[in-house]
Amino acid sequence: MAIATTVSIKYKCGHTQATDLSKVPAGRRKAHAYGLGLNRICGRCFTKENAAGRETWLAERNAQALAEAESFEADHQLPPVEGSEKQIPWATRVRYELLSTALQALTVDADETLSAEDFEERILVLARAITRARWWIDNADADAEDVEELVSTALEDADDHVETENPF
Repeated sequence: MAIATTVSIKYKCGHTQATDLSKVPAGRRKAHAYGLGLNRICGRCFTKENAAGRETWLAERNAQALAEAESFEADHQLPPVEGSEKQIPWATRVRYELLSTALQALTVDADETLSAEDFEERILVLARAITRARWWIDNADADAEDVEELVSTALEDADDHVETENPF
């Protein structure tokens, strides 16, 4: 009979949990399970204990990214985006990521590099006119090379109203 790879362990928090020990050699599984039970807490308790720290870390990370985005806005005279309370910070970060990545890719990394003045004229002037948060969020996954085409066609798309049969 084969030695079980999944072992039920009673952890020091008092909870019992089935734990996969298939990566531990068969002859050491029982001792390893005993050591885990004495020294560790179960997965649910671990998640619960670390949830507050994770939330704090995420909030700090988001605040730092938003501060960088707002600094980029000020440096490049970008107007604030317009949208719902949740959309504004999200779209602000997305716009920053798209434009800064495009700036890096097109002025430094590309085979045919753009000058800062060309980038300003061909991309930033058009990007300033796009203030709808929804547009930036919808294009969040765009490649840096596509940003020029996206911003140049964005205002054309805003004027087009497509008629549908939907009365709403």
